[in-house]
Amino acid sequence: MLRPLFLALLAVCLAVLLTPAAAQAKCSVPRVAGEEKPLSYKRLNQALLDAAILAQVNFYRCKHGLPKLTAASGLRKQASKHSKWMAKADKLSHHASSGTSRNLKGRLKSSGLKYKTGAENIGVMRFFNVDNRQFLVRSSGKCVFTTPAGQRIGPHSYRSLARLAVREWMESPGHRKNILRRNLRYTGAGGGIRPNSQYCGAVFLTQIFSG
Repeated sequence: MLRPLFLALLAVCLAVLLTPAAAQAKCSVPRVAGEEKPLSYKRLNQALLDAAILAQVNFYRCKHGLPKLTAASGLRKQASKHSKWMAKADKLSHHASSGTSRNLKGRLKSSGLKYKTGAENIGVMRFFNVDNRQFLVRSSGKCVFTTPAGQRIGPHSYRSLARLAVREWMESPGHRKNILRRNLRYTGAGGGIRPNSQYCGAVFLTQIFSG
């Protein structure tokens, strides 16, 4: 027969083992109003893109038992500015060619936030939702893409772009480390569109973190 003390210790051990899994089960990606809208060449809604990326990032932080990051408009503004520069230059880089925000330190200072540390993730995705999947080019001039089965592939939505970008960052050790840093508190993300890139356009992305 098991003694009461042993049962109590067993219960404590089971609780410790089950707590991480239970915490992960509570993690979900919240819906962001408007995030299913398709991207447009004319105007990129920076606030919506920022919110969609933040929702994905906080989901992964939740799964690892980390506190949520808080959106900061100053960081979003700097991230958008840098992404637009990358799109115009057709260059994926943490260093811009000129200006007070030419590097991460400059962007953090220009954000208006007080900070002790910072980090930055950048990336580039296709404007149409063709990354990491099989697709056929039916008409490059008219931007008609389909799956091999013939299903039309349209532009990314804000949600699908954010989901793919953050997933790829999480699969890269350096980017993943930035997303999961415990000493970071604020973040802001933004994008820049290059319409004449291969496959009818690309979206350059920047996410800045501060703590």
